Amino acid sequence: MHVAVIGAGVVGVSSAYMLARAGHRVTLIDAEAEPGRGASAGNAAQLSWAYGDAMASPALLKHLPSILLKRDPAFRVHMRLDPDFLLWGLRFLANASARRWWSNTRDILMLAEESRQEMASLLAETDIAFHYRVAGKLHLYPDARSFAAARSTVEGKREMAIDQRMLSRPEAEAVEPALKAYQGEIAGAVYTPHDALGDASAFCRQLGDFVVRRYAVTAAFGARVVGFEHRGGRLAAVRFADRDPLAVNAAVVTAGPLIRTLAASLPEAREVQPVAGYSLTVPWQEGAPCVSLTDVKRKLAFAAIGDRFRVAGLADIAVPGSGFLQDRFSVLREAASAVLPGCFDQPEWEQRWSGERPMTPSSRPIIARSRQIRGVYVNAGHGMLGWTLALGSARRLAQMLA
Repeated sequence: MHVAVIGAGVVGVSSAYMLARAGHRVTLIDAEAEPGRGASAGNAAQLSWAYGDAMASPALLKHLPSILLKRDPAFRVHMRLDPDFLLWGLRFLANASARRWWSNTRDILMLAEESRQEMASLLAETDIAFHYRVAGKLHLYPDARSFAAARSTVEGKREMAIDQRMLSRPEAEAVEPALKAYQGEIAGAVYTPHDALGDASAFCRQLGDFVVRRYAVTAAFGARVVGFEHRGGRLAAVRFADRDPLAVNAAVVTAGPLIRTLAASLPEAREVQPVAGYSLTVPWQEGAPCVSLTDVKRKLAFAAIGDRFRVAGLADIAVPGSGFLQDRFSVLREAASAVLPGCFDQPEWEQRWSGERPMTPSSRPIIARSRQIRGVYVNAGHGMLGWTLALGSARRLAQMLA
């Protein structure tokens, strides 16, 4: 079967890999000049196998008034009179109950475990290098109340055989000595020793090159997909903005927030909204953390990637295509510099990034056949966990096509 994979971020290259490994003839398509140039280019770099917590939650619901009044620096919601956005928002609120939050989180964690297994297989099969490292992760809680509230979630994950540990601040400092100089409040930490990290952009490029070499995947970059040709409701070809259609038997849309440009022929696209985030990458220096950190209060994620150090954060449910906003980036920089002074004071060499993460109201990705055109499949909506879930969702997709 000839399958077109539309989008070459972490989900797209993972899908191309799984489909090609299953014996399909694959064409990997992206509007950019190479893989990993969109939301995968500067993400948090964390492979959070044990952190699949859905965004819609009772805790977020409690903070919603301050978010809507723009009093929470980590979140922004830009309201607009768009029927798709309003319906998405209502569905998001419906998923914020304790029961639905845990159901969604449990499903995401199961998918993350599939991804972890597939990552082990991928690393055994290939020689790709992307600064992969099992670094462990510490979630830092600012006060006794929030730390105590985390216990029930940790216990639920332990029942799923996930290794998480509740640590005091001295115990967390023993795991990561750099926390002794951390200027944020730490009442306690949840430690996940087996979470990993790496360079997602390098992962996309390296795996993209590998599937071309090993499985004869055809790469079509600089090609913008604008729709599909179908006959009797069955897919016949992928249509482009500036080249002839490509005849295929199936197409998989993994195009992140750009999936919305295909909404006319892909109703599932309306179930995805972009959530913008930012990152700042600087050279790693002595004394900076080596273990991945997540500051729960400030919604900051820190990762040491080879000889670089990155902070990522913010969640803006914004107007699609808003792009890089300097004031929001400044919020990220100031918050990171406040808790880790000296780590981000090297403006002569820094990389700034902003990207839109595609999110569903439940935070669970859409891995499904299109309701409108037979032969079209969707693998999108992974939100902030795109890389964590990419290989698992690609495996499920390949099973669906089989």
